[in-house]
Amino acid sequence: MGAGEKQAVPVSCVSKEEVMQKLDLVTNKLLKLGRPDNEAELQNLGEDAGRRGYFARDFGMEEWDWPQGVGLYGLQKLDRHFGDGRYAAYTKPWMARQLTKGLPSRNINTTAPLLSLMELEEAGELSLEWIEWLMHGLPRTLEQGYQHVTTGTQKHEVSLHENEIWIDTLFMAILFTAKMGVKYDNPQWRETSLHQLLLHIKYLYDVRTGFFFHGWHFAERHNFSEAFWCRGNGWFALGLPEYLELMRPYLADGVFSYLQQTLQAQAEALLACQSGDGLWHTLLDDPASYTETSGSAAIAAGILNSVRRGLLPEAYSEPALRAIRAILDRIDGEGTVLGVSGGTPIGAAKEDYKGIIIAPMAYGQAMALVALGEALHYC
Repeated sequence: MGAGEKQAVPVSCVSKEEVMQKLDLVTNKLLKLGRPDNEAELQNLGEDAGRRGYFARDFGMEEWDWPQGVGLYGLQKLDRHFGDGRYAAYTKPWMARQLTKGLPSRNINTTAPLLSLMELEEAGELSLEWIEWLMHGLPRTLEQGYQHVTTGTQKHEVSLHENEIWIDTLFMAILFTAKMGVKYDNPQWRETSLHQLLLHIKYLYDVRTGFFFHGWHFAERHNFSEAFWCRGNGWFALGLPEYLELMRPYLADGVFSYLQQTLQAQAEALLACQSGDGLWHTLLDDPASYTETSGSAAIAAGILNSVRRGLLPEAYSEPALRAIRAILDRIDGEGTVLGVSGGTPIGAAKEDYKGIIIAPMAYGQAMALVALGEALHYC
């Protein structure tokens, strides 16, 4: 069933008062987010833990890795809506604690905290060191892609994922590269970000469906299980409009149009497979897979942001607000965002995505914050 055939939920079903109340609850929960209640059960997964998405470092906000980086990004977005100082009050001591403990290995995922931290004076030197590492120290794939290196078993180890690019990299490292290029007026960094973005589109965008694959292997020349993963598509739907806003003065008209048209093609495909409850399935084209909140929130936020900036047609806001209604319903009385999948490695088979654990995660809280913040523009 296409997006235009669904019975639309009126915008009035999303009230400003409810959104504001849930924003406060979700923020407070994120600031004190801890370990999952069922961690003892998760620890019994044994050798199956990684495949199922149980990585101990991912939980809460007391590590330096991508879940926490996305959490900081969500707090920063909230601060821009309200300007109440919670972001700076939380982030500066958070960063100080991390530096005292010692930072993990430099990789794609551990770049994510700097997407927001780079704007703090205290993180200036670290950000400059990190961008130089991205330029000259990060392993590259064929065609000079950002190889999706991640944290290993221990925080100082790495998993190389040799010759692999993943859709996550747009949000975890390419946006940071572009922001640094703009902030420091460095053409090399800006051009590198554009090359990486175009390379990821070249190998991950599926022209038949309009969706993005999770990853590409250069040496073996395949897209793994060819899974259309919800949160991965959310990284693109949310990250690309931010990239376009940031880089517009530096993009040729033809390049800008190409990127905007790719964004619209993906949005059309996403709206055509939106589930009846307003969310998206963790495998976008498989209604038997569960609907997943963090990816759905990223998609809804990206569409609403794009409509607001004139990148997508106004009609797209209505189905995105249906998703906001569903996200509001998945926030419990303590502000926990429910229905969030754990860290998701590239599955050897599509069925692997259906077995990823569900647990409260910093990025789930953050994506809800970003989505609800965008919804305020429509209330």
